[in-house]
Parts: sequence; structure tokens; C-alpha cells
Amino acid sequence: MAETFHNAYHNVTTVDTAVVTAASGETLIVLTCRATNVDGTASATVNARVLDSDNSTDAKLSHTIMVPADSSIELAGTSKIVLETGDKLYLEASADGDIEAFVSYLKIT
Repeated sequence: MAETFHNAYHNVTTVDTAVVTAASGETLIVLTCRATNVDGTASATVNARVLDSDNSTDAKLSHTIMVPADSSIELAGTSKIVLETGDKLYLEASADGDIEAFVSYLKIT
């Protein structure tokens, strides 16, 4: 069983987009999911959810969480998020160009 650390960067838009997906035979443990508001004046909200591999069951990690201008929040909190094969982590923001995301995870194959 191999374990490797990875990072994903994403400019979050108003389109609900998968930023991390556990491929076949993989388990991902999300260590951090940080959303940063790079807009110097306006607040923006962020949504995060995990979609199960059946593509019909999802769990919200955050829903319209406010990220003040020039601030960051941790969407995973103090928890770890486990993504099994086919599971996806989705992010969406209230405004294009305001939120950047950084996801750090451990891939187990």
C-alpha cells in the first residue's frame, strides 16, 4: 500500500466544480481545505460538499460560509475528510475570482 501527499489549487467560481476526485483503487484523506478571499474589498461565500461515488448522495461541509475580504477559512475544520473510490470534493463561490482554494491530501493506493 503506497501513501503519498498531494496538493490541489483551484480558483473557485460560481459553478459547482469537483476539485479532488478519488480515482479507482484510491482512498484520499483530505488534511486541509482552505478557502482564501483574494478580493481586497468584498466578502464572498463558499460552499463545499462531498459527492459519494453513487453520484446521488452528498454531504455539505459548508453552505454559504462567509469569507471576509483578505481572509481565509478552513473548510475541513479540525476533522479529516475521507474520500473513497469515486467520491468527489466540490467547491462553489458566490463570485467568480474572489475565492482561491488549497486542498492538501494523503493518497493511499
